[in-house]
Amino acid sequence: MKEQLAAALKGIAAGNTEAVLAVAGQIKEMNRREDGLFVMHDADTNLFAAACSVYPVYAAYETEYNKKEGYPDLLAQFRILRSELTKEDTLENRAAFLDALIHTIDNVSPQLYEYYRELVDLFRETVRETVEKYYRDGHFLKADGGESPEAEKQLRSAIAHAADTYVLLGEKYEKYC
Repeated sequence: MKEQLAAALKGIAAGNTEAVLAVAGQIKEMNRREDGLFVMHDADTNLFAAACSVYPVYAAYETEYNKKEGYPDLLAQFRILRSELTKEDTLENRAAFLDALIHTIDNVSPQLYEYYRELVDLFRETVRETVEKYYRDGHFLKADGGESPEAEKQLRSAIAHAADTYVLLGEKYEKYC
């Protein structure tokens, strides 16, 4: 499934959402936990890393092919994922969560404002918290003060992408990009 998700993400980036169809059925048939969150072990063993590939594809499918009928489920999934982030709060998990969220926002129609806006608000709130908790002396550092170059790169990329797509005010967040 991991390879199919990667192919779908490449297709989305290239403007070809047909690659989404190949994996959308597998996403919709994923097992769910009791709280409703997808069990995404086939995508990645880390819940938040798996979210980076699953949710943007799920959002693209719902937007392009399913008349946006799955948006309530998508929002519910992100609410649950956000609560999981509070339990497993690390710089790496926050970076992956924000990456998943901004690329999901890219694939959600702003025409359904309530859904789009809730995801944007969740992104902004999480970025603010992340900056307050992990940003020190020009770098994003783990809670123990150690560095995590991959997480920092992923986080900076998500913030830069959010500024480019006007989800965040670029002038306010440019030092975090």
